[in-house]
Amino acid sequence: MDNNRPRVFPTPEQIAAANQTGEQIAQEQEQTITSGQVLPGEAAAAEEMARRTAEQLRLREVALKQAELDNQQLNNKEVTYSSPVSSPMQNIQKSVTTNNDYLLSELSQPQMNQPYDIIPLPSDGKLYRNKKGKVKLSYLTAADENILTSPNLLESGDFLEILINRKLLEPDLRYKDLLPGDRDAIMIWLRSTGYGEIYPVTVLDENDKPFETEVDLSSLKFKKLPIEPDGEGLFAFQLPVSKSVVKFKLLTIGEIDELEKLAEYLKEQNNLINIENTLLLQNQIVEVNGNRDKDYISDFVDNMRILDSKKLKECISNVTCGVDMNVTFGTPGGGSVTRFLPFTLKFFWPDFEL
Repeated sequence: MDNNRPRVFPTPEQIAAANQTGEQIAQEQEQTITSGQVLPGEAAAAEEMARRTAEQLRLREVALKQAELDNQQLNNKEVTYSSPVSSPMQNIQKSVTTNNDYLLSELSQPQMNQPYDIIPLPSDGKLYRNKKGKVKLSYLTAADENILTSPNLLESGDFLEILINRKLLEPDLRYKDLLPGDRDAIMIWLRSTGYGEIYPVTVLDENDKPFETEVDLSSLKFKKLPIEPDGEGLFAFQLPVSKSVVKFKLLTIGEIDELEKLAEYLKEQNNLINIENTLLLQNQIVEVNGNRDKDYISDFVDNMRILDSKKLKECISNVTCGVDMNVTFGTPGGGSVTRFLPFTLKFFWPDFEL
């Protein structure tokens, strides 16, 4: 609050001084009346004056106390409603954040006016609301290369989300709605049609010595869902010990990202206990014995027998779909090794020198 603001109401010191002066005047008048130094008529007039003076003092005291109360209430309101003044730097940072969000949103808009192809998804769309087993994808263009070569977008980790959202021509299916396996299939298609199907990699031979080779991305096969989901895209599993029947879902990229952020936060709050296993199951399980209450499911997971938990996680791990990234490579010595396909900078930046 501004100390230079003019004070409309009297201070407590001013109120006390006024009261003291009034009381002194009243006492002096009373002493004059009772001393007998005035005539009877004058005494009566003086007594009436003293009474009126006392009443005026009483009313003034009441008014002063009310003024003091109003002053306190005004000060309290100023403290309550006064908002901190944003510094110029805070305003600039807020403006930059807003502008960045707007730019990222604009960059992520589907490029509907471009040529496209229709490609199948490993999940066959069985776990999405629209049930689309095939999606429209537009080809990489020179404008997309601006995204691929932007250091700021690469460092932020947003470039793949922006790129896929631009190329995926399905308004009701965005990057964060995708299953990881479908995301991988789209990513490989974009690379194959943009820079070619041959992808140079470095892998380890039988003796763990690195050698350079190539992968034909068009030769990679899809892994389909091993079992059929129900109409809601859920899978049922009976726990071997408790015999409870649980229904679970496969998490989308957006759900996985949120869980990773939550797990990181909880880890910072408590470094002694790792709750990632139970946190993951609590979000994968949708129903337990027909009950879908989230608090009930959370308690159920916390108290699940360890063998039940182990078997359920094995089941969920097996119910996957995507691209089979296990590739068999011929080695320089004439043998062969099977390795998981490595993703390096040469995947989207084939001219980059490692």
